Amino acid sequence: MKNRLQALRTIANRKAAKVAAVVGTGVAMVSQSAMAAIDIEAAKTSLTAAQTSGEGFGGLVIGVVAALCVVGVIIGLVRKI
Repeated sequence: MKNRLQALRTIANRKAAKVAAVVGTGVAMVSQSAMAAIDIEAAKTSLTAAQTSGEGFGGLVIGVVAALCVVGVIIGLVRKI
């Protein structure tokens, strides 16, 4: 029984070492990419374009919802007559 427990501990320690190595490698990669130069102007341009596109689509959605509400009110009024 003690041999089995020792074997399980050994396996657990090996797996823990592998996990620590993978996590360490991931942290190293993230820290290196965080120090890389970022093109701020390109990011600002793409955000502005996305904002403009989003505002246009949002206006379209609001118009469609308002139209559906009006149609619902008209149908409700016609049913009462």
